[in-house]
Amino acid sequence: MSLLKPSTALTIAGFDPTGGAGLLADVRTFAALGLRARAAITSITFQNSNKVFGAIHQTAEAVRAQVEPMLDGLKVVCAKTGMLPTREVVMEVARLFRETALPAPVVDPIIISSSGYRLMEEDALSVLINQLLPLACVVTPNIPEAESLTGITIESESDMRRAAAIIRKMGARAVLIKGGHLKTQQAESKRQNAEGRRRTAEGRHEGVIDNSEAIDVLDNHGRVTVFREKRIAGAELHGSGCILSAAMAAGLGKGMTLEESVGAAKSLVLKLLRN
Repeated sequence: MSLLKPSTALTIAGFDPTGGAGLLADVRTFAALGLRARAAITSITFQNSNKVFGAIHQTAEAVRAQVEPMLDGLKVVCAKTGMLPTREVVMEVARLFRETALPAPVVDPIIISSSGYRLMEEDALSVLINQLLPLACVVTPNIPEAESLTGITIESESDMRRAAAIIRKMGARAVLIKGGHLKTQQAESKRQNAEGRRRTAEGRHEGVIDNSEAIDVLDNHGRVTVFREKRIAGAELHGSGCILSAAMAAGLGKGMTLEESVGAAKSLVLKLLRN
């Protein structure tokens, strides 16, 4: 009797030596969800859980040379991209998804670290927008990344909805804007909450920011779903965005709808945050 082999998931991302984020977090997430992980490194970063100190990027040729042998006789059911540091690497990754049988990827547009270190060169961003976003099944920017992609300031749920629509018009089929970084000035929050109280008869006002609530906005071919969770005070998880996007890819590879995969991925991240 032959044993069933687990399905294969691919990540193309940067290497974080702490294991908290990047390629190692993706591999760990795939394995936890019952998938066999395969990985290609785009950049070796020098960091701890608080700060990125530098990086040495792989060439486009090196990235392709890592991926191509893995595709020989291997069916990949889901894929995601993380840190794509240079325009050459972005172009090569886009070619790989165009020219092979790889499934449409979950694209996590890693641009700047939370400590302020630029992880994607400026001229690579336009290539990502023009060549990779149209190939993605879903793009998963956080608030700063969505602001970099769209050029707008995001301070409310309505801003998140508008940014998601703009990114989708760039060619992405679907966009999940992660709201964990959403911050508002106290005066603005008070103003919007006062406005919301005046409009209670009309239901929830999408401009209101509840600082105890974390929201993510999914725009799937124009159909918007807002995921709301109580914010866990004081909880931080290095690499939460990487884990979320990898878990989303895993869910899609198992046949979940996009909405189901987002819900399952958020549940996993929330469990890790609580622990």
